[in-house]
Amino acid sequence: MDLESWTPVDNARRLATLIAVGAAMFSLMALWLGAAWHPLLALLAAALTGVLVWAASFRLLRSLLRR
Repeated sequence: MDLESWTPVDNARRLATLIAVGAAMFSLMALWLGAAWHPLLALLAAALTGVLVWAASFRLLRSLLRR
C-alpha cells in the first residue's frame, strides 16, 4: 500500500476513527467501572459517544488537512 497516495480525506477518516475509538473505550470504562452503570447501557452510551466524536473530528480534520 502506497501511503503517499492517500488523500487528505482518507487521512482524516483514519485519524477520526482512531480518535473516536479511543473516546468510546474511555467512556465505556468510565461509565461501566467508574459510574457503575449496567455494562450494556454503558456500551450503548459509548457507541453513541464514538459516533458523535467521529462525526465531529472527521469534519474538523478534513478541513484542517485540506489546507
